[in-house]
Amino acid sequence: MDTIFLNNLLFIGNHGVGAPERSKPQRFECDIELRQKPREWGDSIKKTYNYMDAHEIARKEFEEQSFKLIESIGENIALGILKNPKIESVSVTIRKLDILKHGVCGVTITRGR
Repeated sequence: MDTIFLNNLLFIGNHGVGAPERSKPQRFECDIELRQKPREWGDSIKKTYNYMDAHEIARKEFEEQSFKLIESIGENIALGILKNPKIESVSVTIRKLDILKHGVCGVTITRGR
């Protein structure tokens, strides 16, 4: 498999289990790893997955919606990316940067065909 990755994407959103978490914007960091079958690329974007599409899917989930669970955000991102038949599997890691005083918490969601 060939891997396309987007690392350290930073988004601002209102997500969290408690209403206080959702009442003010927080920072979230996201990594996305997409796997596709090797092929003759021919130096053409039409033959591969455009990583900007993955960025836009993630941006919409973080910035245009509000979720209680970051697992839900990761699931929606993964399923949105898997709509493209070129992608065999995807992993989405989300880190909540502002919730813990001395560390970072997060989740990784992996989905495939």
